[in-house]
Amino acid sequence: MRHSRIFATFSVILMNLAGCGTETAGGPSYYNPATDVNKSLNTFALENQSGLPPVLPHTIFRDLYRGVEPSTEGNDQGFSDQLQARLDRLMGLTPNDEGTDYIRARNPLDLLNEIISSNQIGNFNDGRDLVRRALTNGDAANYNTPVKDALIRLTELNPDKATPASDQNWIYPLLDWKSNPGINKIFRSFQFIASGTANSETNIPELKSAFWSAQYDGDEFRTAGYNRPEYAATDLTSRTLGELELLQEFINQQRDTLTLSKTSGIMIGADEPDCIKVVVNYQSQLVQVFTSKDEPSYKTVNESSTPNPAYCGNQQDGEEELKYTGTKIPERRTQ
Repeated sequence: MRHSRIFATFSVILMNLAGCGTETAGGPSYYNPATDVNKSLNTFALENQSGLPPVLPHTIFRDLYRGVEPSTEGNDQGFSDQLQARLDRLMGLTPNDEGTDYIRARNPLDLLNEIISSNQIGNFNDGRDLVRRALTNGDAANYNTPVKDALIRLTELNPDKATPASDQNWIYPLLDWKSNPGINKIFRSFQFIASGTANSETNIPELKSAFWSAQYDGDEFRTAGYNRPEYAATDLTSRTLGELELLQEFINQQRDTLTLSKTSGIMIGADEPDCIKVVVNYQSQLVQVFTSKDEPSYKTVNESSTPNPAYCGNQQDGEEELKYTGTKIPERRTQ
């Protein structure tokens, strides 16, 4: 069975985000409050601190990172170790001694999500309040930084000695909240683009650009603390490791679908695919790995473009290269 429902849901998210370049609707009380934000932090790294609420359970890849661990050692043919190592490089993750979880995350996506959720910046709080207030009144509203020519700049004051200068300043050209009273949903998205690097720099992070978006239930959306998405989508472009797409369902099937494209360096048996799709079902603990090599996502026949069924992202249940039982994640993170 094709995962048509999740992709239909994300189509709704994208449709709602498509208009994020327009001015706020609903009158002067819903005026777009977005402005430049410049924030200095001692460190960009997120770690759980003794005596404080843990932050790592709310990071993007926490469930999948642990969920791909095989319930019986060896059943995954070594795949989970390779995938976790790839996520370590892309997302700045530091694994624990066993390699089954991570103890530190340093990346622009998890950091901005944490800053928003911890109410550190008044302008972000204004954005959440705007869409919550509008939705309560049955109106549409939009917090949008590009409309106001606003940028978000984060600066790391005490980076590790090995951190290159270009990775000590993170810039986000887009942060957007949108309320849609017609379907009682709130949407959030943001974009990150890495700074240019000098030829002399070393230890340059893999992450080149990223886009993150999520859909929230209007009745449950809060203006303080964490908000749990119903669905979330992450798109990453790396410098040398290809592209990554993660689609997450936090309601209904409780499933993550990860696709690595234009990739290399991960072996499954004797093969090194350039496309890998991983589906983790948290209810059944089933992990499915679909692969392809040198297959385009679409094929053109008689001037008509159609999805290529041989491409890993288009393959269906039963066509997986690898299938095994993963580790149970009973709590399924809440953000």
